[in-house]
Amino acid sequence: MKKILIILFSLTMLIVDAQVGNENISYSPGTFFMRANRPTTKEYVIEGSPYTTGDKFNKVIIKGFSKDVQDLRYNAYEDEMEFKRGDELFYANKEDNVKIQFPELGKTYESLTYTYDGNTKSGYLVLLVDSPKFSLYKREKMELLKGEKSTNSFTKDANDYYAKEKDLFLIAKDKKFFKFPKNSADAAAIFSVDKKDLDNFVKSNKINFNKESDMIKLVEFINK
Repeated sequence: MKKILIILFSLTMLIVDAQVGNENISYSPGTFFMRANRPTTKEYVIEGSPYTTGDKFNKVIIKGFSKDVQDLRYNAYEDEMEFKRGDELFYANKEDNVKIQFPELGKTYESLTYTYDGNTKSGYLVLLVDSPKFSLYKREKMELLKGEKSTNSFTKDANDYYAKEKDLFLIAKDKKFFKFPKNSADAAAIFSVDKKDLDNFVKSNKINFNKESDMIKLVEFINK
């Protein structure tokens, strides 16, 4: 088996080297296959970073694929997973229901096609609670804001800059997504549970509906 993997890897490197000048490349260490596109190169300076966890590429684990997956990082502005081949940057192919674990960050992203608020989107969500009953996700997003123009000749125009949007927390049930409830009444309706029991749990555990750790605690309680 090891010999087969080594051969596959060698053949892959030949394929990658042959295709690196094209718009798409195939990168397949071991048994892992990934087709990717080069991101558009921006021709002007942008302040800040589009990455919610820093510019570093991190080791990842993807169940069902080789352990030799390339290091990745999440671009929250483009909603893309990035990896490097030499000095060039590429976006990974999005495959539905693929979960990408970042052990060093303690985070797992899931690639999903989901509908929320009437809009269907294909992208990555942070998986906070994974359950066949109710799952909890977090959408991380960066926006690009315009820099201010100078009002005089003594100061320079400010560059455009990245700014983090407020995280959006979503409840998933039967492939339907709902915004995390604001209070016990909303939660009882979404989770279809007895409001009195829910109120008791919220009160005894001092649940804050805007705090991530409390959201996780509440969903885990509901799933029991």
